[in-house]
Order: sequence, then structure tokens, then C-alpha cells
Amino acid sequence: MKEKIGIFGKKNSIVKYNLDTQESLWFADLPHGHSPKAIAQYKDYLIVIDQNWLGTKNVSCFSESKGNLLWRYRYNFLSGGWGNYFNPIFLGDHLFFNSGATVFTKLCCKTGRIIFKRNIKPKKFFSFNTYQIMLTGDSLIAYSNKEIRKIDIESGLSEVDKNLTEKFNLKGVTASLGNGVSFISSISSLNQQIEDEAASASSGGGAGAT
Repeated sequence: MKEKIGIFGKKNSIVKYNLDTQESLWFADLPHGHSPKAIAQYKDYLIVIDQNWLGTKNVSCFSESKGNLLWRYRYNFLSGGWGNYFNPIFLGDHLFFNSGATVFTKLCCKTGRIIFKRNIKPKKFFSFNTYQIMLTGDSLIAYSNKEIRKIDIESGLSEVDKNLTEKFNLKGVTASLGNGVSFISSISSLNQQIEDEAASASSGGGAGAT
């Protein structure tokens, strides 16, 4: 019979707990005053988004089996700033995520090292195009309301997929779902977005903390 294991977060910490034996398997500290807002797991990587009362957020990665901290970044550094949401796609031992309107980043899950940050397409002056990336099978693509681009996973370079761009109508697309690992992070990202928008509205529509 499989053990009942849960990972729980509260202010300043997260804990992995065996509900059968009622004992802690490991305990990990978060930055002082920070509480977990979203927790997701991929392989042995536990991704935690934590936040303090000022609105400052971090993205932390722990080993799910041992509880040791692998790396930590400020949320806004990874997401590219206010209005963008950290929405990681897991592939092998790497994370891919949007880090700006036309920019995406590849990061090593084990070390936190940023392998590259690439412009999907150079942004033109007065251009308002934004791209979202998604994993379909073992392929990474980026799409805007005008085109679909194929991304080389190793180099990050991209090119227009003329066949898909011509045959698929992208106008009006507001959400997408690739592989299942994208779904988990999309829900976490959506929860953050809803919370941020609610906080902004309650403070009179201010720009919010960074």
C-alpha cells in the first residue's frame, strides 16, 4: 500500500509529512516573512512560489526527496517584470518559460543556471505582438496572434512554421494547453495572476510591488 505523503507550506517554511506515521520527513526554510502561494512538482524538483506581505515573490526549487534548496530567484527576474507570470514548461532536466513579451528562458532544474535567454523574434518599434510558448509532444513552439514558430530546444533559435501558420487561425486565442506538465504550472500561474489582480484592485489600481 502506497504511503500517504503530503507537502505543506506555511509562513517561513515547507514540510514533507508522512500522514500514516505522523512524522516529518524533512523541513525547509523559506525567506523570513514569506508564505508559499503555489507548489508544483516535476520529477524530484519541487517548485515553490512564496511571497511576503509587501508583495515580494521568490521562485524556489527544492529536492522533493531530500528537502534541500537547489536554487532561488526573485519572481520578477524570471518573469520579466510586472504583468508577466512565471509559467514554467518542464522538459528533461530543464525549465522553459516566457520572460517577456517576446523573450523566453531556458534554465537548468538541477543547478538553477540560466542556459540562455532568447528573443523569439526581434520586437519592432511600436509593435505590440506577444508570444506564448508551449510544449507539444517533444517539440517547443511559440505563437502570437499572427504566427507559429518552431523553437530549437538546444539553441533557442526559432523559425516560422509556415504550414501551421497558414492553416491554423490564431486570432482570439486566450489560453492553450500543451503537455500535462504545462497544465500544472498554468494553474499555479493563474492563481498568482488572480491574486495579483485582486490586490491591485483593492489598492486602487496601483502598479503593485516589484
